[in-house]
This record gives sequence, C-alpha cells and structure tokens, in this order.
Amino acid sequence: MVNIWFTRNKVFFDNIAPDVLNAKKRITRMVKDCEIRLRGYTNKYDYDLQVLHFFDIQYRKMKITKIIECHFTLADENTTLLCCDGASRGNLGNSGYGFIIRDHTGQFIAAESGGLGVTTNFVAEIMGTLCALEWAVKHNNLQVIVNTDSNAAMSVFSNNKLPWFVWARWKLGCKTLRKIHFNHVYREINFSADFFAKKECHLLRGKVLQFSSRPINMQRTEFPGLPYFRFA
Repeated sequence: MVNIWFTRNKVFFDNIAPDVLNAKKRITRMVKDCEIRLRGYTNKYDYDLQVLHFFDIQYRKMKITKIIECHFTLADENTTLLCCDGASRGNLGNSGYGFIIRDHTGQFIAAESGGLGVTTNFVAEIMGTLCALEWAVKHNNLQVIVNTDSNAAMSVFSNNKLPWFVWARWKLGCKTLRKIHFNHVYREINFSADFFAKKECHLLRGKVLQFSSRPINMQRTEFPGLPYFRFA
C-alpha cells in the first residue's frame, strides 16, 4: 500500500508517469522479504496456493475447520427466557436491536425490534439486552434468563460496568427484577433474535416494532433437543 501511495504521489504532484512494472516488482520483493512476519493460516483452496506461489512464499499452516455441536435449552418453570441481539451495518453504521420472549415450554410470548440510528455493534448488543429486561419489568416477569451471543455485552452486565448513558435504566431494572441469569450462547442457537436485529437496522432511531405473535416471515425458531452446528 505504501508503494502504491508513493507512486500515486509522484503522478499527482510531480507529473511523473508511473512505472507499473517496477512498482509490481518492488511489491513482490517486499512481500517475499517480509514472509517471516506472516502469522496467518491458509485454506485448502487452489486460489490460496496460487497466491503463495506467485509471491514465492513457502506453504503456510492450514486452518482446520472445527465443528461444534450446540443445543438450545429452555428456562425453568416460572422463569422467562429473553433471547437478545444487536446488529450494525458497519461498525459504525445503521444499527438495530431485537429480542424474543419465550416461556418455559418454548412458546412465543412476544418480540420487539427497534432502530438505534448510527452506532456501534457493541452498543446495539447492550441496547438489545437492556430493552428486553425493561420489557420483563413492564410485564411483571421478574425471573429471567438472558441469552446473548455477545460475550462483551454479557461481561459488562455481569460485572456491573455498563456505559454511563444506560446506567440509570440498568439500576432501575435491577431494583425490580428478582433473578437475572446471563447465558453466552452461539449465534447458531440465537438466530431468531439475530433475525429481528438485522432486519430492523434500517429503522429510524427510536422507531420500535412490537409483535405479540410470531411474524409470518420468521420461518424458523430454535428447538430444544435439536442439535445445531457451528463451524469455527
């Protein structure tokens, strides 16, 4: 990138015609010389091998795909399950949140999605969880389990270290709720909340959609006892 930028500067400021052949040679030589700094893995694809061969780089370690089996579990009786997620079209970008409420039998109770305007994915994840907890308080569901696929969001809630702009709302919820348990789950068993979060990224900030029954365009939900697979 530095070589390309220098070549561009010579053309723009000094009116010197670029020597494309020499530029390619310099870049190729630099990649070869810096081979020792490469720490990545290669996939078992012909294209990857062609790139390595072009730059005369030795064969790299191959990334092995690991298959993880995961299962969706329901909450205990008298406990409500909140499946939450947030999404951002870019990071920063147009963002939204979504959550689904399910009872101990797995029945769909409610769902909500909303627009957050331009923000980060981290903030969207926090808002998804916070709005779900506020729904639980409003509807007198005082024992809840929160499923989120964001380790960072779960960490700030568990350690009581939320950003200042949601601190008052979080403390108010803590005073009302009797039991809050946070679960970090894979996205493969949180795809219904992910569906709502991604679908509503286009909503204006403050715009909220609420559902009292499962939407027609939501084709599937998580089932307990059914194995799901994550490829890592």
